[in-house]
Amino acid sequence: MRVAVGMSGGVDSSVAAALLKQAGHEVVGVTMLIWDGSKCCSGDAIEDAEWVCKQLAIEHHVYNLIPEFTKEVVTPFVNEYMSGRTPNPCPTCNFKMKFQHLWQAVKDNMEVDKMATGHYVRLLHNAESNRYQLYRGLDPNKDQTYMFYRLSQTQLSELMFPLGHYHKAETRKMAQELGLDPVINKPDSQDLCFVGDSLNDFWRNHYQKSIKSGDIVDIQGNILGQHEGIVHYTVGQRKGLGLAHEHPLYVLKLDAAKNQVIVGPRDQTFADGLTASGINWSAISELNAPLRARVRIRYRSDLVPALIEPVNEDNVRIIFDDPQSAISPGQITVFYDEQDMLLGGGVIEQALILTEALA
Repeated sequence: MRVAVGMSGGVDSSVAAALLKQAGHEVVGVTMLIWDGSKCCSGDAIEDAEWVCKQLAIEHHVYNLIPEFTKEVVTPFVNEYMSGRTPNPCPTCNFKMKFQHLWQAVKDNMEVDKMATGHYVRLLHNAESNRYQLYRGLDPNKDQTYMFYRLSQTQLSELMFPLGHYHKAETRKMAQELGLDPVINKPDSQDLCFVGDSLNDFWRNHYQKSIKSGDIVDIQGNILGQHEGIVHYTVGQRKGLGLAHEHPLYVLKLDAAKNQVIVGPRDQTFADGLTASGINWSAISELNAPLRARVRIRYRSDLVPALIEPVNEDNVRIIFDDPQSAISPGQITVFYDEQDMLLGGGVIEQALILTEALA
């Protein structure tokens, strides 16, 4: 089988390519150029990917996808933040960039059967339901199924994830055994690979003219201070508010229409549930009745038990067994069963307060 491996210049994709070659596949390394200065797909990262491919004696191709990345990832990311939401662009990058634009560019230029990456997820095919199903990677600290909730059955049928059954320590050991010294101890790629050293710097360097200062207020509307722009804040945030108050204050809401950051005590950051839109069901075809599941409300957050209620084809309501803090509109929520199978996910629209005690 001829497999195109998405190469980021990191240890994970390097070892994934090596494992596939050892398994007898014809492997081709492919890298997408997405943003000048990106931590995973430009400059040194591309050079490292090229070096690894030479060591493994496989081809390496680079595809310039900067216009596509700007349109599909950066522009929506900026627009969401400007509207007072807190998006996670990584699921979109995987869905749109890696497994649509990059995969299509590869297929347009060569004959390939599958695409593979170094992500820590397990992909299985359920013969009974005739569906491809994603399971959390065996390394709980590296599981990346959260990033793949949007993938379609067609996309999943064309993918391979060689590292899903490994732990990160095993991956680094294999890289050492393979003599891939330049990438063995490279740090893991971080979220928001395109923002540079910090998100605040990204705003100041690229969008400062579009960012307006405004009021920080309490829930009664009393002005407590000034903010430098709502893009610098997120729901649940405590540090960096610059407020002197007798009790710690947290961001409760971002009101883009009024250009206000609304703050309050920690107990007011909790909610009983949430609504989510843009639902994609991965392991199942649809949801027709309430479903018990384990829910994640942001990347790396704990899985918490909840009831998922269908509202319509694209929306659900989720009620937690115990109230959860800092539910942020724009963030991604995903759902799992008891066997760590990814059921699906969507975009958080709003927190729900159902009990008088939290109202």
